Amino acid sequence: MLQHTVPYVAACEQIAGGFVHHIPVLTEGMMDGTAVTFTLAALHQTGYRVDMEFWAGEAESCCPPNPGN
Repeated sequence: MLQHTVPYVAACEQIAGGFVHHIPVLTEGMMDGTAVTFTLAALHQTGYRVDMEFWAGEAESCCPPNPGN
């Protein structure tokens, strides 16, 4: 979604009240799946179409476990 900035900004406004920057830091919520669960629920609540093809199955994070270390 980051590559489609117009709907991304609109979703950020609706979900978080402002632009959400992508900061690639691997968190516990990302590792245990709770971040994806929360994010999907929030996206569904916006009414935007969520392409589940990109959310299903296992994926590797783009976030390093300890950036800068």
